[in-house]
Formats: sequence, C-alpha cells, structure tokens
Amino acid sequence: MYPAAAGVGSSLQYLRKFPEYQNNQLLILAGLEMTIAYELLEARRRIWCSIFWKRSNSATKFAINKKMEGIAFDAGTSIINAGKLLNQYYDRYGIDELDREDWSQIIMSLVCADRWLKEQFGDDCAVKQLTIDL
Repeated sequence: MYPAAAGVGSSLQYLRKFPEYQNNQLLILAGLEMTIAYELLEARRRIWCSIFWKRSNSATKFAINKKMEGIAFDAGTSIINAGKLLNQYYDRYGIDELDREDWSQIIMSLVCADRWLKEQFGDDCAVKQLTIDL
C-alpha cells in the first residue's frame, strides 16, 4: 500500500465515524471523493505490481507509465476535491468542541495523504497536468 493510500484510507475511516457523516451531503460527497482517491491509488499499485518490468518491451513500459500518470493525477484531484468539500462544511456549520479532535484527525490524515502523493507521484501529476489538450 502506498503511504498516500494509507493517509486517504485513514481520513476516510475517521470521517465515517464523524457524528454528522450520514446526515450531511458535503461530508458524504467528501467521503466519496476519498473513496475514489483510495481506489485509484490501489489500482495504480496493482498495475505496478502486475508488470514484469525487466522483460517488458519499451512500448509496454511507456503505455503503462502513461496510464499510471493519469491515475496519480486523478487521485490527487480527488484528494483536493475532498479537501474543498470539507472546507465548505467547516465554513457552513463549524465544529463543536466535542468533535474538534475527530475533525483534526480527518484533516491531518488528508493533508498527509496529499503531501505523500506529491512526494511519490509529483512528477507523474505534473506531466499529466502539462499534457492536457485545450
């Protein structure tokens, strides 16, 4: 498991335990974005582990790398979208004193996931971002 996937998974677990999770559309959408990011990062790991890199030809390696660049970029986009949704929730509803520690765990895990994603796959995300046709 990638550290970024662990961070997103941790944040998602804390979010699901949050008292308002089942009752608030913003939190549900944030949870969906986190689930998407987690699943994308796990798919990337499975793809990476399924290839025999030393025996594969260069065309296969190139195609797989392009696919993994797109997956990393999409996972990063989902993490950012989840953060935006959580910010909207906080701006609208605020956090009670009793829930402040749980909220900080959600945010800290998501921030760490974003940082780890940039550390591990920052180049992949940058390449994908620069090659989008307008």
